[in-house]
Amino acid sequence: MKARFSVVVIGIVVGVAGIAYAAQHKIGQKGRLFNPSALTVKVGDTLTFENDDDVTHHVYSPTKGQEFDLKPLSPGEKKTQTFAKTGRVDIRCGLHPGMRLVVTVE
Repeated sequence: MKARFSVVVIGIVVGVAGIAYAAQHKIGQKGRLFNPSALTVKVGDTLTFENDDDVTHHVYSPTKGQEFDLKPLSPGEKKTQTFAKTGRVDIRCGLHPGMRLVVTVE
């Protein structure tokens, strides 16, 4: 009975230690720039795009296999995007062509 209990406890400890927690990252939008303009994240991580500006921005990715469109974000608005697979993701503002963000998902 004691040996069986030890095996169960070891299994629980190993299982809990192997759990990876997704992180959340804030991406600011101000002065027609993404801040930061480059970021490395893990699969499962979430980016929160927060419009800190006094103008509307439009966040999207045209990257094949990683496409998304968060639609326009009004000043003060927040929207999130989670990344489910690895690769380089180019993110743009549809209203301000100079706004660019590169996300590397590992």
